[in-house]
Amino acid sequence: MALKKTKEETKTNKEDKPDYIGHRQRLKARFLVDNGRSMPDYELLELILMFALPRKDVKPLAKQLIKEYKTLASVLTAPSVELVNFPGLGHHAATLFTLIHSCVNKICWENLEKDDSPVLKDKKEIIEYCRTKIGYSKQENLLVVYLTNRGKYLKHSIEQVGTASAVMISPQDIARSAILNHATGVIISHNHPSDDCSPSNADIEMTSQLKRGLAAVGIKLIDHIIISQSNYYSFVEKSYFMKDLPPLPY
Repeated sequence: MALKKTKEETKTNKEDKPDYIGHRQRLKARFLVDNGRSMPDYELLELILMFALPRKDVKPLAKQLIKEYKTLASVLTAPSVELVNFPGLGHHAATLFTLIHSCVNKICWENLEKDDSPVLKDKKEIIEYCRTKIGYSKQENLLVVYLTNRGKYLKHSIEQVGTASAVMISPQDIARSAILNHATGVIISHNHPSDDCSPSNADIEMTSQLKRGLAAVGIKLIDHIIISQSNYYSFVEKSYFMKDLPPLPY
């Protein structure tokens, strides 16, 4: 027969319960109201950290991460080596962040790889794809998406990792990769960590050289997109070197 708890035992149990338990329950309830749309980044990050660090008050850690990386997306896309060494985070949380980022990438890949869905069907899709892949990096990266003559996705690759302010590419290398992958068109994208997507003189010259180099072997440069966390610049939209290409379906 179960014994009733004394008032002293009940009081002791309440005192042993960490203060943040009730806060977590309230946070989860708020999240479920609108799937977190009205919650600030640090609270969403706090929710994620709860699953990696269940026995710790993670609110201070969430605020420290946002202070360091500025946005939730920047935290989740930060290099795992960097995250592991962040004070108080550790391997479990760093792995969870990387897992979430990888899952988002997979969703983008699956959208592009649908047999009945050309990559150029929806401009927003390709912009968000580029942003997810490289838009949050602190260094400039070059993403190349290889396409068939009908605009269908073949594969993608990050061809080069540059510094915080520059990325170098070789038209010959990209043309070679396109030929090996039986591609007839490519979209290239590189990120500007500064969030200013205006092309530099070097960006303009690189695009010109790449367009000529690819055209020499019968491959079209469909677009060059400069991407950042919140902005983008399309060379097609601005008609840089692209006037002789057929109109895009977006």
